[in-house]
Amino acid sequence: MIRPKTTLFILTSLDGRITGNFSKALPTKYSSKIFQQIGFEHALTEDYNFQGWIYGSNTSTSYFAKGTPVINEDVPLVTAGDYISPVAHDVHYIALDRKGQLNWKSNTTSYEGHPAGVIEVLTDQASNGYKHFLRERHISYLMAGHQNIDLPLLLTKLVEIYHMSNILLGGGGILNWSFLSAGLCDEVAMLVTPAIDGLADTARLFNSQFAGDPHPIGFTLKECRVLKESNLWLRYTPNNVSARDQAAG
Repeated sequence: MIRPKTTLFILTSLDGRITGNFSKALPTKYSSKIFQQIGFEHALTEDYNFQGWIYGSNTSTSYFAKGTPVINEDVPLVTAGDYISPVAHDVHYIALDRKGQLNWKSNTTSYEGHPAGVIEVLTDQASNGYKHFLRERHISYLMAGHQNIDLPLLLTKLVEIYHMSNILLGGGGILNWSFLSAGLCDEVAMLVTPAIDGLADTARLFNSQFAGDPHPIGFTLKECRVLKESNLWLRYTPNNVSARDQAAG
């Protein structure tokens, strides 16, 4: 299939958590700076010159699109299919939102000062009113699936419509597992901060709940670097990665 190179790059605690109070530990404050430099400022490697960042709805709600959108269903029927905003962006934030519930204020968001144009990924569950809500704000959306997101279809559209060849996968755990278990993740990279918090109910790097049966997947170490302040950067190739055609640049 035609798809972009997909790299899961994420900051984790020493015990593999991606949310929790460990983020308040003194070492993690420095880790966050390193994570930003590697993932968004092209420090230490040019491999991470991402054209898109893909996140799940929970992450988007928590950090980028808070609140509940005001939707008017008494609007004209929008044109079927995808909607591509006339507003151009160099980098895109790709939000998986199968039911159409994220409360975007504009067609642009940012991570630590790095701007990105919003692309919503919807299924047929999204209402006409929500699609109209996005169009009013010139927010692009891609239709990919009936009940659940069709990940291969989404990735193909990112190549064919936006010419993406290199994207960042940023979680959460269910989304990470969905990509990994389907063989759609080319690299799993973790910046491991030297901190833990002992909490039992915080998000893990991978979570098969709602996303398919759990099963073992092996990895091959690609690179390991010890960075400042005891941070560890690990890069692995999943052994189940599917074949892909090289995307157009």
